[in-house]
Amino acid sequence: MPKPLDPKCQLCAKLPTSKAKVLHGTEGDGCWNPKVCHNRRSFYRNRTLDNSGQIEAIAVEPPANYFAVLYLYKEPGDKPLHALGAELWLGQKPICRLEPIHCFGLTAGKIRTYTDKVLQAFAKEYNVSLYQYKDMFEVSPTHCPVRPCPKQPE
Repeated sequence: MPKPLDPKCQLCAKLPTSKAKVLHGTEGDGCWNPKVCHNRRSFYRNRTLDNSGQIEAIAVEPPANYFAVLYLYKEPGDKPLHALGAELWLGQKPICRLEPIHCFGLTAGKIRTYTDKVLQAFAKEYNVSLYQYKDMFEVSPTHCPVRPCPKQPE
């Protein structure tokens, strides 16, 4: 495994050689070694140029397909659902959002029926086939955007 980079040498490599010799030579902290420091300083200077992320990048348009995601606002574990929301995406961008609603008093069956109706509404509005949510994200109820909200007193 290679040695980790020395932060002192990284800073020294940015200085002109004359200043580096004064700062780290016999008048300074004494770490200047003419046998290795010239090469080491060159390594650190060129390393930052080579590894600075200057790699050419290309852009390829990803395939645009419709998919729906469901946001469940709930505490981790087997806790009741606080609120839910959904989004329809086309490729890399959301194009339609169901504003979150509170789920107080709704049974699991009613929540399932509601989320199915949301999928049907997305499909009808955009004339696409959606059979299920592509992904479900659990979000802490402290981030619930519905107002008023019992978890977020005004």
